Amino acid sequence: MFIIAFGSVSLIYRSNLIIGAKTRKIWDNFAALFDQMMEFIPLTFMLGFFVTIIVRRWNDIFANLGWVDNTAITVSNYIRGTDEQTRMIRRNVIRYMVLTQVLVFRDISLQVRRRFPTLDSIVAAGTVLLNIHSINRTPSGFMLEHEREALCNVACKYSKYFVPIQWSTGLLVQARADGKIAADLLMNEIGKNIIEFRKGLALLSNYDWVPIPLAYPQVVFLAVRSYFFMALIARQSVLLDGKDPEQPSILYPVVPFVMSVLQFIFVVGWMKVAESMINPLGEDDDDFECNFLLDRNLAIGLTIVDDCYNRIPSVEKDVFWCSDVEPLYSVDTAMIPKNPQVGSAANYDVKTDEEEVMMMPHMDDVDMFDFESTNHLIPRKTFSVISIQRPFGSRASLASRKRSMMFDQLRGRMAKKQNRNNMFQNSASQATLHYNFDSQAPSEINLSTLEMTTPKRKTSIGKLGSTSELGNFYLNVAEEQHKLSAEVLPIVLEEDEEKTKMLDKDKNKFG
Repeated sequence: MFIIAFGSVSLIYRSNLIIGAKTRKIWDNFAALFDQMMEFIPLTFMLGFFVTIIVRRWNDIFANLGWVDNTAITVSNYIRGTDEQTRMIRRNVIRYMVLTQVLVFRDISLQVRRRFPTLDSIVAAGTVLLNIHSINRTPSGFMLEHEREALCNVACKYSKYFVPIQWSTGLLVQARADGKIAADLLMNEIGKNIIEFRKGLALLSNYDWVPIPLAYPQVVFLAVRSYFFMALIARQSVLLDGKDPEQPSILYPVVPFVMSVLQFIFVVGWMKVAESMINPLGEDDDDFECNFLLDRNLAIGLTIVDDCYNRIPSVEKDVFWCSDVEPLYSVDTAMIPKNPQVGSAANYDVKTDEEEVMMMPHMDDVDMFDFESTNHLIPRKTFSVISIQRPFGSRASLASRKRSMMFDQLRGRMAKKQNRNNMFQNSASQATLHYNFDSQAPSEINLSTLEMTTPKRKTSIGKLGSTSELGNFYLNVAEEQHKLSAEVLPIVLEEDEEKTKMLDKDKNKFG
């Protein structure tokens, strides 16, 4: 329809028999105005926001349709017993859940409403069983006759979706009291699955109860159609910067036509997708198959809790028991290359010129203060030397370790840190100038009479001293710690060297 309309307007615009040159000039002026004013319609923003809301609702509805598989598996494993009473409890728990789904879908889905117009139709639905001793037929559907009467006898003017769910949880309590469920924790686990199933159905009811305001899609659809109605007029003339092309061509009018058609397909197609997703519980071809879901849940649920109960294959060794796990492929897929999961940095080879790597903890400001404290004469940091050339735990020689420059770098960093601390303390101290105002005028003060003193503070050893003395004391302690660490670490490394030599001898002896 848009192509026919665009072609008809183009024929009127370019036909000299219908309009003249003066009228065509007026048309060009209106086309230019329309082309400028079309940007006032926020088409992309309105349509994008509308589609986002529709798709989010569609995803939420699909995620909460309700599947009984998880609940059926927990019921089959936690309610134990092969007697007829236990079987009926397991089957009824699942059937009551599906019955709740039927009652909800009848009120929100037209296709389910057509299938179950009354409660009697729900009772009659199901497989017709033939009695062997008589020709009477007993209907066995989603709900039995006495259950329908119990549901109708509930005095409540609102929806009675909660009744079958209450029946299911009541059966769980009864099974726990009879000892068919081993522990309260197992009963609570089944109850949680049933409640989660009910929450999903409640969300579907809320979405159906509060739909998208009717004015919102109407405004969006009106904006889209108004935009392309103005495009029929605005995109007929072929003007470049308000002037006719210097070299006219018959292909020039084709360009705005093609671009307008493509834009119409994209925008209107986008709008039609959102329009079809507004109500996914309807009767359209793209809507959810609610009747299929009801039949599927009932059949799968009863099969899990009854037919497949306690039917576990015998435990045997698998085919990969004594071999590598390497499954086979078909001939068509065996030659297709695979893309295994490999980290982006897994194949990166770290190149280094050193034969060993020294590992040590990270040294932050707190660790540096702890290292310089007088209460820790021995550093609490540990070091480890690992050989690059010899993996599997072997270490480099003691001579190569002694040649390592790591200890010198650590001493240099510690000294720089101590110097910065001393500079900060000296700059923070307050100097007091003493001079004699009676003997000398302020302009005749001799610099030799000035005296700078620093405030006293209590050191960590309990004596009073100046800040410079305190800094010298910390520096001496740090030097003693460095000397002590330099004396202790080679001893530890020599012991590791002896252990390594003994391990190498054992390997050569038993190798």
